[in-house]
Amino acid sequence: MFPAEGVSTISEPVAILKSTKNPEAAKAFVDFLISKQGQELALAQGYMPAHPGVSLPAGFPARDAIKVISFDAAKALASTEADKARFTQIFGQ
Repeated sequence: MFPAEGVSTISEPVAILKSTKNPEAAKAFVDFLISKQGQELALAQGYMPAHPGVSLPAGFPARDAIKVISFDAAKALASTEADKARFTQIFGQ
């Protein structure tokens, strides 16, 4: 079910934009999403919850049995322009 080479750790990305008109509401929403109650909602939608107190969907392997691909955010940020140029070279504009 999961690739042997590994998976990313982000399955349900969420962010608060600096242009938000209501940062307190946005923070409350993100806090809810990562709470046990929010993660139970994710489970009900078939996602793999990150919260250790919430069970996994039927048929999913144990969390510690899933290989996670490492990610160097600083390296990714530093190579952004080169990565975009390479993507364009391969797939066109």
